[in-house]
This record gives sequence, C-alpha cells and structure tokens, in this order.
Amino acid sequence: MAISRSGPSCREMDNTVRVGMGNCRGGFDFSLLFEETILGILPISLILITIPFRVWQLSQKRRKVVGSWMLPVKLAAWFFFLGLQIAQTVLWAMPDADRTSVSVASSAVLSVGTLFLVVLSYSEHTRSVRPSFILNAYLLCSLLFDVAHVRTLWLRYTNTYNEVIAAVTTVAIGVKTLLVVLEAVEKRDILKTEFAGYPPEATAGFYNRALFWWLNPLFRIGYRNVLSIKDLFVLDRVLSSERLLAMFEERWSKVKSKSPNTLQFQCFKAAKWPLLAAVPARACVVAFNFCQPLLLTRSLHFFDEPVNSATNNTGYGLIGAYILVYTGLAIAMGQYQHMTYRGITMVRGILVTMLYKKASSLSLNEADPANSLTLMSADVERITNGWQTMHEIWGNTCEMGLAIFLLERQLGISCVVPVCVALVALVGSLVALSFVVSRQAKWLEAIERRISSTGSMLGSIKGVKMLGLQDSFMKFVHGLRIEELDISKKFRTLLVWNMGFAWLTRIFAPIVTFGVYVAISPNSLTVSRVFTSLALFSLLSDPLLSLVMALMSFFGSVGSFVRIQEFLDKEEHVDHRRDVPRIPSLEDLGEAKLLSKSGDLDLSKSGDLDLSSNSGSVESFKRGSTSSTLSNAATIQNGSFSWDISKEPVLKDISLTVPRGSFTMLIGPSGCGKSTLLKALLGEIPCAEGKVSLSSPSVAFCDQTPWHMNGTIKDSIVAMSEYDPKWYATVIQACALEEDLGQFPRGDASIIGSKGIALSGGQSQRIALARAVYARRKMIILDDALSGLDATTESHIFHYLFGHFGLLRETGTSIIIASSSVKRLPYSDHIVVLDPTGRIIEQGSFSALNKTGGYVSSFGLGGPDWEYKSKRFSESPSSSTLDSVDKETQLKEKQPLAPEPEHRETGGDLSIYTYYINAIGWGPAMVFIVAMAVFVFCLSFPSIWLKWWARSDTAEPKQHVGYYLGIYVMLGVAAMLALILGCWQMIITMVPKSGETFHRKLLTTVLSAPMLFFSTTDSGAILNRFSQDLQLIDMELPIAAINTVATFFLCLAQMVLIAVGSEYAAISFPLVLGILFLIQKLYLRTSRQLRFLDLEAKAPLYSHFTDCLQGLVTLRAFGWQHGMEKKNIELLDQSQRPFYFMFAIQRWLTLSLDLLVAGIAILLIVLVVILRGTSLGAGSVGVALLNVIQFSQSIKLLVTFWTNLETHIGSILRIKQFTQNVKSEDRPGEDGDVPPNWPQNGAVTFHSISAAYRPEEPVLNEVSLSVKAGEKVGICGRTGSGKTSMIMSIFRMIEMTSGTITVDGIDITRLPRREIRSRINGVSQDSLLFKGSVRVNADPAGSRSDQDILNALKSVKLLPAIEEKGDLDTDIDEIHLSHGQKQLFCLARALLRPGNILILDEATSNIDTKTDEIMQRVIREKFCKHTILSVAHKLDTILDYDRIVVLDAGRIVETGEPYALLSEPKSHFSKLYSNALAAEDDE
Repeated sequence: MAISRSGPSCREMDNTVRVGMGNCRGGFDFSLLFEETILGILPISLILITIPFRVWQLSQKRRKVVGSWMLPVKLAAWFFFLGLQIAQTVLWAMPDADRTSVSVASSAVLSVGTLFLVVLSYSEHTRSVRPSFILNAYLLCSLLFDVAHVRTLWLRYTNTYNEVIAAVTTVAIGVKTLLVVLEAVEKRDILKTEFAGYPPEATAGFYNRALFWWLNPLFRIGYRNVLSIKDLFVLDRVLSSERLLAMFEERWSKVKSKSPNTLQFQCFKAAKWPLLAAVPARACVVAFNFCQPLLLTRSLHFFDEPVNSATNNTGYGLIGAYILVYTGLAIAMGQYQHMTYRGITMVRGILVTMLYKKASSLSLNEADPANSLTLMSADVERITNGWQTMHEIWGNTCEMGLAIFLLERQLGISCVVPVCVALVALVGSLVALSFVVSRQAKWLEAIERRISSTGSMLGSIKGVKMLGLQDSFMKFVHGLRIEELDISKKFRTLLVWNMGFAWLTRIFAPIVTFGVYVAISPNSLTVSRVFTSLALFSLLSDPLLSLVMALMSFFGSVGSFVRIQEFLDKEEHVDHRRDVPRIPSLEDLGEAKLLSKSGDLDLSKSGDLDLSSNSGSVESFKRGSTSSTLSNAATIQNGSFSWDISKEPVLKDISLTVPRGSFTMLIGPSGCGKSTLLKALLGEIPCAEGKVSLSSPSVAFCDQTPWHMNGTIKDSIVAMSEYDPKWYATVIQACALEEDLGQFPRGDASIIGSKGIALSGGQSQRIALARAVYARRKMIILDDALSGLDATTESHIFHYLFGHFGLLRETGTSIIIASSSVKRLPYSDHIVVLDPTGRIIEQGSFSALNKTGGYVSSFGLGGPDWEYKSKRFSESPSSSTLDSVDKETQLKEKQPLAPEPEHRETGGDLSIYTYYINAIGWGPAMVFIVAMAVFVFCLSFPSIWLKWWARSDTAEPKQHVGYYLGIYVMLGVAAMLALILGCWQMIITMVPKSGETFHRKLLTTVLSAPMLFFSTTDSGAILNRFSQDLQLIDMELPIAAINTVATFFLCLAQMVLIAVGSEYAAISFPLVLGILFLIQKLYLRTSRQLRFLDLEAKAPLYSHFTDCLQGLVTLRAFGWQHGMEKKNIELLDQSQRPFYFMFAIQRWLTLSLDLLVAGIAILLIVLVVILRGTSLGAGSVGVALLNVIQFSQSIKLLVTFWTNLETHIGSILRIKQFTQNVKSEDRPGEDGDVPPNWPQNGAVTFHSISAAYRPEEPVLNEVSLSVKAGEKVGICGRTGSGKTSMIMSIFRMIEMTSGTITVDGIDITRLPRREIRSRINGVSQDSLLFKGSVRVNADPAGSRSDQDILNALKSVKLLPAIEEKGDLDTDIDEIHLSHGQKQLFCLARALLRPGNILILDEATSNIDTKTDEIMQRVIREKFCKHTILSVAHKLDTILDYDRIVVLDAGRIVETGEPYALLSEPKSHFSKLYSNALAAEDDE
C-alpha cells in the first residue's frame, strides 16, 4: 500500500485536472479530479444527450423478443449497480471522505445516468433485434476508466473510511463487468418468429460486429464445401434493391436542375448514413497512425533511460499504449472500410435498378443493349472501385498535414524539403489525373463497341457458322479488341506515371531532407532523429501514395457517373396513343407493392424466381375493366408515323377502324410498312400526325422474329401469367405443340436456350404464339406469326384459334394479323391493304373488296371453308400428352441450364500462374520480377545505410557526408528507375499481350464450339467472359500483381531488418508465418469461391437485362414491365449477396492481419522494456521499431494484395477452364486439302448417314441420297421429320454418328468445317444481319467489288430501298429493312458467294407473295447452273424441281419426280400436297 510522501501536496494535486502525479503514487497516475470529470462526467453526459432520442426511436417500433430469463437478470444487475452508485454518492458526501470539489456531484450525475441507462437497457432489449451499441460502447469505455479510478482510490486512501469507498467502487466494477457480459449477449434465440430470419449481421452484437465474428459460419461452409448463393446470408432490409429503388426514384424525381455530377451527389445522399458512419472510424485511423511515430520516439528515449521503478512504470505504460493503439487501429480500420462498402453496395443497388428501369422505358431508337450493358457492368464496376477509397482522400490529406507538423518538430526548417517533394508529386499526379476521365471514357466506348459486336455475333451464331464466317468474325471482333487495347494504352500510361509520382515522396523526400539537414544544421544526425524522421517520412509518403491512387480511382468513377447520368436523362418512350386505359400496375392490384417504401415484398426467402405471382389478378382486372361503351378495338384517324419524327413519315394518311371482337388482316407488298403499322398500334412509333386509340390497356403480341428468354418451354409459354393446367393444355393443343413436346426428351421442361436457339423456326414461332394466346388478352396482334409453318400445321392452328369455334373467337378476342400470305383473307372480317408508299389503298370486308377489282380481288380467292377436320391431332383439347410429359419430367431430374461449364476450384493452383505467364511470356515476366526486387532492395537498404551514417556522423561529425549521401542518392535513383521499368513492363507491355491472348483464346473457343453448346449455355454467361473476366484481367489483375510482388519483397526485406534489430523478435517469425498461412488458407478458399459466385451471379442479371431490351415491344405490349422489373430486382438481390460478402470477408482478413501485427509490435515493445540495459543498441531498436511500423502496413497489404490477386486470377482460371472444357466441333483428321475450285460440279451424295445433336438423341437414320451436279432437289416432310437436320449435316453443324457425305467425290468429314461452309451457299429462314455497314453485310469476306454488290442488290430489287436511305457505307440498322427485305438481302449475299451448291432452308416461308416471286425468279435465273437443295413448306415452289425427297422421323420415305409422285394418290408427297391444298381452301 503506497501513501504519498507529502499528504497536503498530493491532496492539492488531486484537486486539479492533470495527467501524471509527480512524486505522488509513483507519478504514474491521473489526478482524482481528472478521473471524476474527464473519465466520469464527460462520458455519461454524452450518453445522457443521446438516450432520449434513442428511447423515442425505439418506442416507435414493435416488440421484437419473447419472454426469457435474460431481461429480469439484466434489470436486477442494473438496479444493483444503481444501488451501489447511490451508496457511493452517500459515502462521498460524508465529512470523513477525502474528496475533491466535484466528487459528490460526479457520483450523483453517474447515479442519475445509471437510471437512464436502465430505461435504455429495457427499451433496447425489447424493441431491438441486436444488443445496444450505445450501452456496450459506454460500458466498455467506462469499465476501463473505472479500473484506473479504483486503482487511484486504493493507492491514495488515508483512512479506513476511504478504504470503504474503494471497496464499494471495486464491487461496482465487478457488477459493471457482469453488465458488460449481459448486454453483449445476442438475442437470436429469443426473437419473435417474424424476426428470427434476420441475417447474422443484423442481430450481431457490439463485439461480434467489431471483430467480424458473424462471418465465421460462412468461412466454415466455404472451407468444407463448395459455396452456392443459397449458402450466403440474406442481406438486411437496408440493402434490399426494391427499397433502394423506391427511395432513390423519389429523390431523383425531385431534382429540378441537374449538373453533370448531380447523380453522384444524389447517390452520396442516398447512402449517406453508412458513408458518414465511416468518418469517425477513419478519423480514429488517422489518430492511431500518428500515435505510432510518437510511440517510436518515446520508446527510443525510454530505451536510453536508466533502469528504475519510475522508468519501469513508463515501460508498462508504453506496453499499454501499444496495445491500445494497434488494437484500436485494427478495429477502426475494419469498421471504417466495412461501412464504406455497405454504402457502395447500396449505390450499386441504386444504379443497377435505375439503369434497368430507364432502359425498359426507352424508345426503340434509343434502346441499345450493348451501351446499356456496358453501363451496368463496366461503369458500375468503376464506380464501386472508385468509391472504395473515397474516405482516403480527406483522411490522407489530414495525415499528410499531421506528418508535416511532426516533421517540423523533428527537423525544423528542413521539413520544408519533403513538403516540396510531396507537392511536386501531388501536382504531377493531378496533372495526370486531369486526363483520366476523357481517356477512360474513350476506353469504355471501345469496350462497348467490342461487347456490342460480340453480343451480336452470339445472337446470330447459327447463321455465322452456316455461312462459314467464323474467320471473318474472328478477324473483325479480335480487331476491335486490339483497337480497344491500343486506345487503353494512353490510360494505362497514366497509371505508370501516377505510380512514379506516388512513390516520389517515399523515395526522394528522406534523401533530399537529410542532405539539406546535414548541410544547414549544426547538429549531427542522431539515431533517434533518423528513425523518428524515417517513420514520419513513411507517414507522409504512404498517405500521399494512397491519396494519388484514391484520386485516380475516384476520378474514374466521376466519369462513369457522368455517363450513367447522360443515359438516365435520355428521352423516354412516349406512348402517342390516346384514350388507352392505363396498364394496371402491381400497386393497383394490391398484390405486391413493387416500389413499396417498407419492403413488404420479400424477394429473398426463395432462390427460385416466381414469375406468375401477379398475373391472375392482372387478367381478371383486365377482363373486368374493359369499357363496354367502346365499340372498336382500335382506331387510327389520319395518322402519319415515322421512326424518326424529323424525317419523312413511313406511313401516311392512315385511317382505319378495327371492330371489337373482329378478325382483321393487314396485307401489302414487302417493305410497305405492315410491321410499322402494328408497332404504331402498340404505341412504339412516334405519331407525326393524327390520333391512335385502343380499347385495351395491354395487348398480346407476337413479333415477326419471335422473342424468347432463356428458360423452359413451359416458362416461355406461361411467362408472367398464372399457371392454369387446363388452359395450358388447351393452348398447347391449339398451337400444335403436342407432337413437339413428345419429341423433346424432357417435354415442356426442355431448355430453349438464349433467343430460343435450341428450337426450330416453326417451334420458336408456335411457342411465341402460344404465349400470346395463353395470356388471354382482349386483343391479340400477330406479325406474320404463321408464315414459317407447313400447310398442315398452319391450317390446324388457324382453325383452332381463328375458326368459328376457335379459342380466340370464343373468348371474343379482337385479332389483328399482318400477313405476307393472302390465302386466309376470305376468313377475315376486316381487311386493310397497304401500298408500297405506306398508304392504305383498300379497307373493308373480303366480300366487298373482292368485287372492287383492286388488290384483294387480283388474287382470285374463293370463299372460306369453315369445315375443318384435324389431320394430325385429336379432336378435343386433352391434357393426356401433357400428363405423360409431366410424369416423365417428374421422373427425370429437371434439365439444368449450364451457365458455367466448369468445375469450380477452391484451392490455389500454381498452374494458373504459369498459364498466365505463358500468355505474357517468361522474358517480360522475369524482367518485371527482377525490376521489383531491385526496387524493393533500393527502398529498404537505406534504413541500414542511414544507421551506419548516423553512427559515423556521431563519431566524426560532417566528415563523410559526400560518401553516405552519394550512395543514398544512387539507391534512390535506382529504386525509381526499377519501379518505372517494372510498372511499364507489366502495365504497358504485358497487359496487351495477356489481353490479346486471352481474348483470342476465348473467341476461338466460342467460334469453334458445337451448336449444342449454344443451346445449353446462356449467352449472358458467355458474354460475361468477354466483359467481366477480360476487364479484371486488363485492369485489376496487373495492379494486384505489381502490388503483390513489390509488397512480398518488401516484407522479406523488413523481416530481415527487424531480425537484425532484435533477434528475439525474429524468434516469433515462424509462429507469425504459421498464423499467416492458416489465415490465408481459411480465407482464400472462401474468397476465391465468392469471386466465382460474384461473376456467376452477374451473368443471369446481365442476360435478363439484355433479353428485356431485345423484347421491349413484346413486354410493353403485354404490360409485363412490372413483372420483369420484379425479376430484375430478385436477380440483383442474388448478385448483391456475393458482392457484399466478398468485401465483408476482406474486412475480416484485414482485421486478423492488423491484430497479428499488433501482436508483433506488442511483443517487440515488451522485449524493449525487458532488455533495457543490455548490449542491444538504440540504432538496432530503431531499425526494428521503424520496420514494425512499416511491416505492419506491408504484411497487411501483402496478404490483401495476394488474396486480391488470387481472386482476380480466378478470371484466368475461368478462361482456362472455359477453353479446355468447351470442346471444339473440329475433330482430328478434318484437315484435308481442299481443291482450289471445289465444289466445281456440285454433286452431293449421302451414304447411309445417321446424325444426332446429342449421342442419345438421333435425328437422322440411315439417310442415303445421290444428287447429281446441277440437279434441283426439293426436301419436304412434316414438322420434326429431320429436313433441317439433313441440311445441317452438309454444313457439318450436326454430328454424324455413321456414314459419309461426299461433294464432288470428296468426303467432307475429312475437310475443315469452315472451308466447307465458306464454299457452300446457304440461305436460311432466319435472316442473318450483323452490326456493320451494308457492304460488310453483303460481302463479309471483302472479296467482291462495290459494283458486284450493287448488281446483286439490284437483282433482288433492294437497291432503291438502300439508296433512298444511304449507300454501301451506311449502317445496316439505319436502313430499317422489313423482314421480307432482309430475306432478299440474304439472297443477294448468296449471289456474291462462290460455289456451285445452293441450300435453301425454308428461305421463302415467311415472306409475301411478291417477295416470294422475286426470290423464285432470282433463284431460277441466277442459280440455274447450281445444284439446289431446298427445304420447303410451300410445296408449290418446288413443283418444277427435278426431284422431291420426303422425310419422316429422320428417314427418307420417298423420292421421285414431283408430278410422278403427285400422280400416285398413296404417295407421301401426294398426301402432303393434298393437305396443303385443302388447307388453302381450293386457292
């Protein structure tokens, strides 16, 4: 028991506010008044200010917990503690108490404060799902303060009475410790049922969140198993995309005047709470960072002090300070970064939902999927990267200011020198930064062009392969990639110079400063001054380095915000129709409030996406809301319509009336504007003049080119409607899909692929038609939806849907059909005829128009025959086929869509790094590594060199300045040159090499993949490789590689220097490295999987976005925007989970590493305290302590950069696995030489061919056929008979399982597939046009002259249409070709291609009579000497052919001359022709 030597003086000192008590209590203590005011009254006062607001806030919320033992125990402990506080107040008030002037007041305030804390504890326990932050923070801090207070009371007591006060205070500390434990206990087990599903972070307590313990279950799962999205915790309500959209949309709509940075400012305001919550934590990081050099200075002074009890107390204080500073730094850093990333996640949710909402409301002219996708992927990615370091901008500025202040105290006027060096570096960086936005914008535009072309290529991959254009597309798309890398070089050069400027201060500030100091200061360099200054230089240069990088990223994000804002400010689609009832939204139906403020719609409980939740009510609403007063379904009065309002209208003087419940047909020659008129009725085309009215708020629409989203057949038909099994079965039968579903191995659970690529043309059209019928709208608009069907199927569908007792007739649906065929005109109630100039020339009923001698009567059509007998299907709707399909589907596991064709690795693999190095070359890689090693040596060795210099300067002042300074300068220059060389080598030399190599491998793999791959793999997943993965390889990976290699060498150097300074500290290295190994092993397994999940979860999000933009007309017609928006929100919420947790586990890692560094620093200071007075020199201690400060940063950065590198290298792994797992369609042995003019004659022979898309699903069986040179062969048969498969086998787009095909006697299985396709001419039902000019589309190979192209276009009567809107250099999209004109264009392309074989795959199936005539004339005139194989539904077009081949079930059942077969009534061809004639009603 220690009593002060001088009683009165100690009592007087206790009555003042002071730190340190001189000779009293060993001097190592606070005064009693300081403890009572600063450590007692101040904290409780701050808490008392916040308690009323918090209690009021909690009172507005519902009770969250059920009854349990915890509440009474807490309250009992609090009341006991309150009793002890009151007892202390009474004791301090007694005369015998040795008190200060505020002892009684302080105790009384604490008693009142405790009462308030009781109220807060009760409110927090009952009405909050997590333990109280306020209570836990106060109890922890006050407990530490109370420990210091009770120590003082025991050390100063002068009589027994004061001992009682000390004893009561000690008991109070014990009770407070119990309260600390009780208040920290989490409430997950006692939450009410509706709150029990909250994610762990939402219910985590103070200590749990501070140390990120809530992530431990995720690490356990990630370490033991392969992670999936479902394994990740659901995000809390604050991060719900639905809530974010509702909140931000309201905020954005209130903005009146906008500057270029308005969006960025509004996003900051929307995410202000987590972003502002990071500010105090970042301020603590600044404070703790600057405690480090102060502690270093004090430690070095302490080391030279004599060993006695007073200095021992100082040593213990230093140990406590090191614990506080390093632990505090670890926790503050973790919390600041975590709150920042929460804000970033919110901003990402806001931007993606806003982009989707805007994109879905754009006009058709503005809707560019590639541009929108680039904004959603590349630009949002830049923003999330740029905002990660936003707090570093002000934090680093503060740190630099403090460093300059402390340097001035150490070095006097010499401190101006490093400040000047820092200013030069900063100004140089800012100059470079001024170019960032513009150069990045150009780079992003180049990325956009490449992604757009890649997406276009993937969408038309069937046509690309059929025409043998793989090499052309390889050259074109890869050329765009090389152009993009060239454009990005300017931006990447900025990165290198920025890196140089950023390190300028770190390298040259100490050199110049010490040089100036030695020159102008009379004092010699001392060890203490050298190492304290070096620590401060480190704390000046590190923030500057960080600041420059932060500014670089932030400026990049500013540019992306501007691009996104420009997109959000685009003109929206304006529906020019009038009197159209508003499409009911989800809010109207009261079923699901899509934009609710409170987040009632829970999208996170199920991983499945339910698309049918709203449709039943929508349907009933629509059926009940149709006004009976409107007698017409649609009306146009004096309408003129144009795609561009500033140009000449496409349709002029349009006046038409569509009677309610009628069957209206719209006809006219190809290119007259039929599709445009339908889109005008849908409100998609600007109305220059006149008025459009519709009676129905939403319309079932089937486009000429069917629109499909990837999914099952059933999903595609049901879409956003409710599933009704009976209605579904009826629609399936009416649309003639029963046989098709029976042929699919998995029935209606079969995946159709992106854009329905797995379907034939007829199946695709019928499924789209079934979707329109299934939706049960009061109006249905069909754009030539029956044209691609054979006569029997078309007749079945027509009578089942539009006949007297057809589904649509019975439901009173108003039907509008634009048709290229006129055979159904007699069945229509109303006919509208357009002429080539876009005007209506006839309008009325068939009987009236047939008598006028006009366009309709010119076809000589007879009357309608309503008597129809089904020739293929059962008479009554039955679900028997579906039942069998459903049962089969139930027995089999649902066919998965394969977006990711790779096995996901969870551990590290050296082969990935060698794969990367092979791509960039071993030479450049070794130059880079050596340069980084030299850089680090020249950066680290100077601390030893300075120690020698200081020792020399102390022994012989100013004698060897030139020698030491000269070598110091040389080391600095070498470091800078090595850094620039290394960075240049990586960023300028190696990035283009890797970028070009990996893109070429990806593109080669995709272009060589078999068609089966595209039907089973989502196009979004493929496109993700070309966007996300390549972007990571271009931007993130090289920076991560530079940082990792440099920091690895730096850590090695610093460990050597710490070991040199303190061999005892070096003993801990094996343990430290062991812990590091365990941390990274645990972390990396989960981290790499989360990176995979992040990339995987983005693919369906981007696919959905692209699908929505491509189907805008269809979605808006049906009124399905809300349902699609809901699905987008669900997909975004799924994507947000790996995105958010990837950042969260990084915080766990940095916290673990910071705590490890804290352990090293504490061990080192303990050794310093213990080993004082030994032979250990101050210089060695300085080297060790300085390098601990630097090592703390370096080791943390090393593991962070390395794990970043490991997660980014995942993109290389994905590309490696993709290129290895996706097998090429080219087989060994397919490399035979092709004769120069082959096929010279054009003779084709099938020798017992069997073929299949999958080995277990044969489509051709033992097909044998010999076609002579110049022979014209027509191929026909019912749907699914194998016609297209037979054609595809010639192009080698289907795998032959047996037999051979010879062309001019050469076995084509021995020739390269691309060569075969480039030599054989093909025109398919789906017209292939890709992004580019008219010239490039007509002659992709670039082998023909402009005159040849013009002649070909003239032959097919397209030249006037093209010359009217441009020339050969005009973009094909700007010509606005109709569907029929596109087919003519494809025929013109065939005229320009070499070869003597022409293959037509239903090329004339969905065009009007006039276009058909042009095509038939061109085929007979221009290809008269060619061998022609033509698959046809219109049997009339092949009656003059030399031979007919009839297929059924993949076999040839009949061959012969057309008229010979027709003369045999029992022949298959005769039956097909008779059915077609019957279907055409004696036309």
